[in-house]
Amino acid sequence: MIDFVRLKYQDRDKMEKFITNSDNFKRCYTKLEYHSGEILYPYNVYVKKMEVSVNEKSVYLRNSLHKMANYIEYEADHNYNDFGYKRLCDTIDYLNWKVIDSLSARVTQLEFGLNINTPVPAQEIIDKNIFFHKYKLHNVDTNFNGKGKYKQFEYSNFYIKIYDKAKQYKLDANILRFEIKYKGSKGINPIGVYSLSNLKDKAVLKALFKDLLKRFDELTIIDRITDKVSKKDKKELTTYLSINYWGNLAERKNRNIKSIKVKKFNSLLEKNNLLKTKKILRRGLIQKFVFLINN
Repeated sequence: MIDFVRLKYQDRDKMEKFITNSDNFKRCYTKLEYHSGEILYPYNVYVKKMEVSVNEKSVYLRNSLHKMANYIEYEADHNYNDFGYKRLCDTIDYLNWKVIDSLSARVTQLEFGLNINTPVPAQEIIDKNIFFHKYKLHNVDTNFNGKGKYKQFEYSNFYIKIYDKAKQYKLDANILRFEIKYKGSKGINPIGVYSLSNLKDKAVLKALFKDLLKRFDELTIIDRITDKVSKKDKKELTTYLSINYWGNLAERKNRNIKSIKVKKFNSLLEKNNLLKTKKILRRGLIQKFVFLINN
């Protein structure tokens, strides 16, 4: 569920004193000006993969809670396994035990996502079945130098990230990761996330999942168009799968037309039974969230 977080602390001086105290951290990393020997910012310490960074004007704690949990339990640097509610709460409590004021610091960035098993390699689904989000094209489409297929849709307050988690870690499985990264407080405050303590509230986690499912439903995910589809329907579908078509309809003068065409497109997909993949993925997301929130 919860992966990357970034926290901002209000009392910079208090945190600087805390992390530079050798009783709290055996190692504190800084920059050094070679000739004068002057110690420079930032000051950095690490808590099981989580980084605390003190700058001249601010303090941040950031990294993956999921990876932190795995490092505590297995000394493993990955996040492809399940990270359920109990482990999430234990990890948050551990972090607050190791770093002062962690439960009250302000969450400024957050990743919420799920790993789901798929009937075929996730790369095939990302390549062949996922087309648009809200009828807009992805802004990133990469293979991560052979480490897995990745597509990203970017908006002002969040990213939608879809990638092949199994290939990323060279696993003998089919695992797709669907994730929302909230870029700032504007995206998460309305959902009820202000601090780490909120992430121990199941109602807040359910609200985050509701938002994730909303973004998933906005995706255009369709099955391969076979010869079972009539020539007339195939011609229409080809038109609807053109990004230029939806780009023209996005103009203000065509907005009423666009809503009509969206309904017609969806009706055509239902008629030709081309939403099997999307329904399988959606069901997988729901089942995984229900499992994680109860374990």
